[in-house]
Amino acid sequence: MTCPSFLLNGISLLEYGAHWSDYPHVLAEITKATSSEERIKFVARWFVSTLYGSYNKRVAESNSGEKKPFNPILGEQFLASWDDAEYGETKFICEQVSHHPPVSAIYFENAKAGIYGSGHFSQKSKFKATTMKVVQEGRVTLRMKNSDEFYCLSLPDLNICSIMSGKPFLEMSSTTFIRSSKGYTAEFHWFTKPWLYGEYHKFDGKVYKDAAATFVQDSPAQKQLFTFKGKWVGESRVTDVATGEDSVLFDVQAQPSADIIIKPVGEQSEIESRRVWQKVSEALNSGNYDVASKEKTAIEEAQRALRKTRAETGEQWKPAMFHWVDDSSDEEAIRACYTYLYSAKESIGTGSWIYNNSPHLAEQSAAPSAYASGTQTPSDAFSTAPSSVL
Repeated sequence: MTCPSFLLNGISLLEYGAHWSDYPHVLAEITKATSSEERIKFVARWFVSTLYGSYNKRVAESNSGEKKPFNPILGEQFLASWDDAEYGETKFICEQVSHHPPVSAIYFENAKAGIYGSGHFSQKSKFKATTMKVVQEGRVTLRMKNSDEFYCLSLPDLNICSIMSGKPFLEMSSTTFIRSSKGYTAEFHWFTKPWLYGEYHKFDGKVYKDAAATFVQDSPAQKQLFTFKGKWVGESRVTDVATGEDSVLFDVQAQPSADIIIKPVGEQSEIESRRVWQKVSEALNSGNYDVASKEKTAIEEAQRALRKTRAETGEQWKPAMFHWVDDSSDEEAIRACYTYLYSAKESIGTGSWIYNNSPHLAEQSAAPSAYASGTQTPSDAFSTAPSSVL
């Protein structure tokens, strides 16, 4: 069923992934931690900083409710960057690596700080009364060059509320985990507003050391280190269990997110999001929904014809900048991290979409030759996208 044009927000779903880098200095400051205990607290702070832009900002800073983004076409890319006075440039790449089912792969990197991550996300939804429940499938792996410790993250589930009222908004629900390769875990619980009382967008959580191979809820073997509490759209706080010291974890209102830098549409390749959807977005912005529908249909029909041609010729499409690695073939420490998380949240899946030129592959000198042909560094992706993806 085709979504009516007036319900579209004029943005590709790929752009949503860029919120992982809304606060590039928060990401970069993780590398300043001097211990595993401090580092996972910094990682938790960064994760919380990504949530407001991802799930609330579009509604909070506009008069309209949450609207539907464009479904990215296969191979579509979104490239962006941010500048920071202290940490320099952070770059972000997102590619639609699958259309059925729809899967978006992401990569972000701050070369000066030496921190980077790959991940992917997909959504499955179902209606429940006046709410749509969205299960987010996927994961993110965060690495640093100044530490051999890395972090595996699951994704929150979402509720799209007030669909019948005409101004839908998102609430986060269920539980999200961050697991470090040295046995530290951050556990977040997202609360939806009760029917008759309470507040929106609250959460709590904790950080603990757990040497177990699989997750067990509230296991006595977990050594608790910190607790979290607050609002992911406002201020949240962290308390040191040992000392009782309480401090701000993250405060959305205390500082604006960094300005995102995106090439003008005329300088983008034909496969980049804002160029792919340019005519549809322009029609939506001018309120010409008939033209928007026609332009959107033209894009979708062209994709169907392309899929048909590939099927007839036996052409096997491959992503330009990412490749799939099953957990069974990945590093032992990665397998251990995701085995632990899978026992807590199966929506993380059993493998990862990894950026072809991720620094950890070069460090291991283990990138398969099949991936090496046509691979790009983040800088290459920004400078050579037109010739590398078409």
